[in-house]
Amino acid sequence: MYRSSLARVLVWFVALAGLGLYALAQENTGNVYGKVADEKGAAIPGGTVSLTGALAPQQTTVDANGNFRFLKVPPGVYKVRVEMPGFAAWEQEKVVVTLGKNTDVDATLRLANVQEAVTVTGSTPLIDTRKVETGVTFSTSEMEQIPTARDIYALMQQTPGVQTDTVNVAGSASAAIGGPSFASKGSGGVTYEVDGATITDNTYGTFNGGQGRANGGTNTYFDFDTFDQVEVSTGGSILDLQQPGTTINVVTKRGTNQFKGSARYLYASDSWQSTNLPQEAIDEGFQTNSTRFIREYGAEIGGPIVKDRLWLWGSGSRQDISLNLTGTNPDGSPIKSDVKLQPWAAKLNAQIVSSNAAAFYYQRSNLTQLGEGNGPYRAAATLRDYFIPTDFYKVDDNQVFDPNTFASFFLSYQYPTYRHIPVGGLNTDVYMDAAGVYQDSYNYYTSKNPQYQANVSTSKFFNTGSVNHELKFSFNYRKQVNDSSTGFPGDQLYGSDYYGLALIARNVRTVYKSEFFHYALGDTLTVGNLTINAGVRYSVDRSRNLTSSAPANPVYPDLLPAVIAPAQNFYAEDYKNWQPRASVGYSLGKNHTTQLRGSYARYADQLGFLGYEANGLPITSGLYYYWHDTNGNHHVDPNELDTSASNFCCFYNVDPSTQPNSPNVLDPNLKTPLTDEFTFGVDQQIFEDFAVSATYTYRHTSRLQYAIPTGAALSDWTQGGVGSGTATADNGFSLSFSEPFYFLNLPEAPPGQTFLNRPGATQNYHGIELSLVKRLSNHWMMRLSGSWLDWKQNIPPDAILEPNNRWTLAGQNENGGTVVGYSPKDTLWINARWQFNVTGMYQFPWGISASANFFAREGYPQSYYFNMPRDPELGSITRILIGKIDQYRLDNVYQLDLRLEKTFNIGTVGITPMAECFNITNNNTVLQRESRTGTVSYDDNGNPVFTQSGAFNQILETQSPRILRLGMRVSF
Repeated sequence: MYRSSLARVLVWFVALAGLGLYALAQENTGNVYGKVADEKGAAIPGGTVSLTGALAPQQTTVDANGNFRFLKVPPGVYKVRVEMPGFAAWEQEKVVVTLGKNTDVDATLRLANVQEAVTVTGSTPLIDTRKVETGVTFSTSEMEQIPTARDIYALMQQTPGVQTDTVNVAGSASAAIGGPSFASKGSGGVTYEVDGATITDNTYGTFNGGQGRANGGTNTYFDFDTFDQVEVSTGGSILDLQQPGTTINVVTKRGTNQFKGSARYLYASDSWQSTNLPQEAIDEGFQTNSTRFIREYGAEIGGPIVKDRLWLWGSGSRQDISLNLTGTNPDGSPIKSDVKLQPWAAKLNAQIVSSNAAAFYYQRSNLTQLGEGNGPYRAAATLRDYFIPTDFYKVDDNQVFDPNTFASFFLSYQYPTYRHIPVGGLNTDVYMDAAGVYQDSYNYYTSKNPQYQANVSTSKFFNTGSVNHELKFSFNYRKQVNDSSTGFPGDQLYGSDYYGLALIARNVRTVYKSEFFHYALGDTLTVGNLTINAGVRYSVDRSRNLTSSAPANPVYPDLLPAVIAPAQNFYAEDYKNWQPRASVGYSLGKNHTTQLRGSYARYADQLGFLGYEANGLPITSGLYYYWHDTNGNHHVDPNELDTSASNFCCFYNVDPSTQPNSPNVLDPNLKTPLTDEFTFGVDQQIFEDFAVSATYTYRHTSRLQYAIPTGAALSDWTQGGVGSGTATADNGFSLSFSEPFYFLNLPEAPPGQTFLNRPGATQNYHGIELSLVKRLSNHWMMRLSGSWLDWKQNIPPDAILEPNNRWTLAGQNENGGTVVGYSPKDTLWINARWQFNVTGMYQFPWGISASANFFAREGYPQSYYFNMPRDPELGSITRILIGKIDQYRLDNVYQLDLRLEKTFNIGTVGITPMAECFNITNNNTVLQRESRTGTVSYDDNGNPVFTQSGAFNQILETQSPRILRLGMRVSF
């Protein structure tokens, strides 16, 4: 049995460091690899190599095969100098080290009597001959000079294969709670890292029958000016990748031997904004998305405390995002959103001795959003205030034992808290009026999610004949505790005039723990132009419920008494997965300007929040009863309910009578989904500063997870009728449909759900990614990234466990149907079959620069559904998909952003005024529409009758209009 104590982890670190092994761990640095040869190409052993730049100089020796290396080098520009007895000294300037990448330096030495010194001034190659992953690394120059929304998600949008559920105009979508949702090469998983340490909150995501497999989010909001480089990884054989989705690693700045700093102020006002209100919205009398103002200001500074020994850097900023959203409130007023982000950070770096470097990093992130939840069905008192402060600490150490042996480790701690509190307060009852509008208050949610992590990695270089080996090992341990409370305010009674029902609820405090053990062992073999990477990753991901509790309902304690669910002595989820990974790369050409590569990798989905479903108190529970508000006070009074028998059971499908035993069942053979990936690619460096890359990716995902009512088989479902009708929207769009719906036919209502692997169900992904990169030289730079994909599901007859084709499961029963990524937005699915992004910048004389960012993608699926009659067994409303999930699509999205700036230099101080214009063409593309056509119910004769929703196909979100952002930056 594994132990979770950090003491055990530290013991393992000491033992592994003694083995002289190393691992390719989560990176916040790059590597420099070199080869020393004479003019005839013969390797030259011996001699010394030095690496100098803005930090303390480093020195190493050349091995018997003429190889040298510098590992764990912070990103930046360096100089390499080789000194060998009997040969002239050799230097190469402008050696660029990039986050998570390998930079090759080939030194050709001449005899000393031929020339006393050789200096190479050309830039290092854009191609990484040891490349084992797909994705993009963004440099400081790109982030500073390309017009973007100034968040990490704007960078992810530029990565081939990555799609997001937001269209961000000038930063209007930069404060999404938990971050936006993504779909990347057939997975909705996402991992967030800061300086190589994981900050993913695995309580974000959804369990939706295996379609998008959305998993992971973050409670951290970043200061864009703290980024040194940002790496977005999407696949390949790299052993670091924890899951098959998107991995974002943000490397923050650090102090150097030179004092550097900057301050900025940026502002976008509605006075500098065009109008792009769609005619449809004008005709129907409501506003669509626009900006009221976006303001950002902050500063960062760093420099030496002791030159070559100790450096300090710090930053702080504030961003205010004030928006108008689509629609109107119940009183007809505009829907508004106001968010305040306040991140700040500090980093202390130390070169303790020449062979040891250490760092300490602290980051504070805070989000405040007042009055969230505006909309036509939420009165002012039911809006909620968000408060999400997050603290993050990291300490790391890197040790060079000898030129061939390296080790590093880090410890990190993150403490986010989360409060989602109704404006009406926690002592006020909530109800829904006859128009379906929530009144007086709303449900609440609070949580604390502390997270601990320890990582150790070692590397050993050695030669076997002409083959160079880099043997790597890593171990990572992470623990996250989720302690959350949720429920209804007041007396925990919720009445609905609209449905004629009342809910007697029992609030809960749910506590569970997730643990992650990751081991990786691999070898990189290099011989001539051939590089082979082979290794295996072994992961143990598990979760266990801790003691949880629920107070009695204050009005009906006899129906819902207080309960305590004791801590489990077993792990509800316990996944163990071997994940082999291998790749082959071969360089062509004298200067290695062409790289052919192929890889295989197996990925296991990262552990989400499913384990809490096995808790005896997984979520607020309750019983429904018919209710008639006889005195009209909107309060659920005892004489207005017949509590002799519950009319419908139950809230969230959790039967309170089963508690504190778990109402749900996790199949003991439940396994996490597995993805097998094959990639084939070619990289071509056309010029010294220009390269092209193309990759084909095939993925096959199996062991998809699913949920069915406990005790239900396919034969237990009986057709209840056919939902049919025609819905006609106010904009003239008409939809006719005829879809069957089914009820569950069991002697008793199931107490909950059973979670299992869906037999035989799989997903296949085919994708092509293209990238063109022109590095900044000769006054201009450019990046183009594009992707095409085909993502389908395979559903054999045995995989159909419920006949209802649920909209919420994205059409889970269609064999060969399109797979979509999940979004928490009510009506949005993520799947664009093509997408591309182009950025570029040109430096004119007199310090003037102009840059552009153009983004385009296919419109996402716009699917529709109807609400079937309430299932008497399940007690819930099921949304039945009409047609196919991608039968209709929204319009394609296009956005062009431009930037113009000029720098004035006064001594060592640069003053840069800038103007940026977003959505130049003022597109007003509809990004979401209401998907509900209406409700099917029974008439007096028992026949299904369709009643159309008044909001059918109504606009829910549009692209924000053209807006100007002005700013000023002062740097030194």
